[in-house]
Amino acid sequence: MKKIILIIVVAMLSLLTFLYRIEVLSFVKNLEAQSVGNIMMTIGTLIVLKGLFAVIGFPGTPLTLLSGSLLGNLLGTITALVGNTLGATLAFLLARYTLREYVQNMLLAKYPTLKIYEERLERKPLATVIALRLIPLFPFNVLNFLFGLTSVSLKQYIVGSFFGMIPGTFLFVYFGESLRMLSPVNVLFALIGIVLLTYVGKFYEKKF
Repeated sequence: MKKIILIIVVAMLSLLTFLYRIEVLSFVKNLEAQSVGNIMMTIGTLIVLKGLFAVIGFPGTPLTLLSGSLLGNLLGTITALVGNTLGATLAFLLARYTLREYVQNMLLAKYPTLKIYEERLERKPLATVIALRLIPLFPFNVLNFLFGLTSVSLKQYIVGSFFGMIPGTFLFVYFGESLRMLSPVNVLFALIGIVLLTYVGKFYEKKF
């Protein structure tokens, strides 16, 4: 049943992209015009915004898509990945040293499933962080704060988050680039890739 729902969602998103291709193209063209000649400023702005969004709990996916549409796959992925890692690190530090009581009372109570992974984080911290980044078990921003309550070290957290976020970040950037190109086929490939990544992450999560 879940597979059928995923297929329907992918098909619907691809169809909407095709039907509203003129509006999407116009929006992206305006953004591209503003970023021409200011690549470094665009990169810096996206990184800072993604870092800020992660700290305040605002979804960063639109900015990841924007990174792809404005900067292309390679530069867009690097930019989004740096921004995601920066925001994740700041949220982690806030939870561990400043907002610990708030995170325990507000977030951990809503996501008690994290406690299941406490033993794994002690045994294999790096592998567990990578696995949880690969699979969308928790919302990205929430997971940033929840990790601050665990025993994982800052170094292991940063390294695990960085490498664990690479596949997902690339796929969303590729999605954004596909929207700019108005290629329904590429959009479909990107969405299928995101779905497959979920299953790959779940498989990997069971192996450690």
